Amino acid sequence: MNGPVTETQWYIARDGKQHGPLTDVEMRTFVAHSYLRPSDLIWRPGMPEWTPATQVFPAVFPAPAPAQPAPVAQQPVSPAPQAEISPTSDFENGEAEDAVPPRSMARKLATAAAVISVIGGGAFALATYQEPLMQLFTGGRAAKVEAPAESIAEVPPADPAPAAEAPPTDPLPPAGDTATAGATVAPADAAAPAAETETVALTPPEAPAAPPSIDGSALDARLQKIPVWVELKKDYPDWYIGNVAAADKMVADKRPESDVSAHLTQGLVTLRRQNADKALMASPDKLRNMASAFLENLKSLQSQSVSACYGFISKGENSPAIIQMMQTPETATAFNAHIGAVFDAIADGTKTPTKHDVAVKSDYDTLIKELAKIGWKEDDLKTFSNPRLLSKQQPEQVCKMVLDWFVAHLAIKDKAVQDRLLYETLKPVVSG
Repeated sequence: MNGPVTETQWYIARDGKQHGPLTDVEMRTFVAHSYLRPSDLIWRPGMPEWTPATQVFPAVFPAPAPAQPAPVAQQPVSPAPQAEISPTSDFENGEAEDAVPPRSMARKLATAAAVISVIGGGAFALATYQEPLMQLFTGGRAAKVEAPAESIAEVPPADPAPAAEAPPTDPLPPAGDTATAGATVAPADAAAPAAETETVALTPPEAPAAPPSIDGSALDARLQKIPVWVELKKDYPDWYIGNVAAADKMVADKRPESDVSAHLTQGLVTLRRQNADKALMASPDKLRNMASAFLENLKSLQSQSVSACYGFISKGENSPAIIQMMQTPETATAFNAHIGAVFDAIADGTKTPTKHDVAVKSDYDTLIKELAKIGWKEDDLKTFSNPRLLSKQQPEQVCKMVLDWFVAHLAIKDKAVQDRLLYETLKPVVSG
């Protein structure tokens, strides 16, 4: 493995509250789905001060129309309401499948790699973005997101944020010699009265705390007997020391073993998500290794129980089976191999990034033939490519279908076809 590349940390100020940090991947998704508002303030390390979103991402916002002089007798025009995201969802309205234009089965399967996310949202979900992004919504129902094929998932509603609440004191840009500073953003409508200008109080960053130490840690000694954790400590020393030190404190505080294990697995999830784009730039061989390791881990969990297999599909590393397994991480052979394959791909994609082509219709035709060889019928294809139908299946059937899906991918002889399909299928696996 190779050393990680530092992710940019983005912050957003909205309605008097600060949100973040967001990684580059999370911020790109936030911008791509038009969640930014003209009144938002943006900051990241290197920027001298909070800057209006309209200046940081000018392409997101349409150019304002030329101002028209108002007639003398006309009353002041109220500011136009800000455009809202559609409050409905394709999964909420319960439309029948035949209510949409018919598509070929090959095209439907192009979305199937992410369709599983509606089951519970673990290894295949957009959990990467939900928590930091949904904090920025102020009321409303689940938003309809026109997501790419690999990220079809509903976005949950968020509780309204109190407008008067002071912003958290997370890392902020310097504010000179004063204790606080004000940053203002003009309303989206130029005719809005000055009284409606939003103000965000900024606090200078606190001095960094002393770095944690894990000298003499019993947990560190155990983890360093496992190859993947040896590599993680070498390649991500700050992340590793911080997570192990926090786990050691939990042990000292006599917290349950399950809490300590959940902390370690969540740390893995966070690190994986932050580097998902690099994993997807790995070589075709590394992509195949990731898919094979994921499949073997799923088989191992299935051998334990259906609930263990289904739990990993629906909750990823945060599933009960994985958390219990991490209480004795040295025995989690298949899971360690899966994590190792993911971070091997991240290292490879960081050192020698590879551009992968997207899958085309003929690729999915090939995949359908492989699925037919292991017994899939037309009804199975329809079920797997339809989130409503798949979510109604028994856990045992869902587990079998996901296993079959990866078996079929890895059985394809044409490596170019396999590469394009795995690139699409692995997106939710490494970023969810």
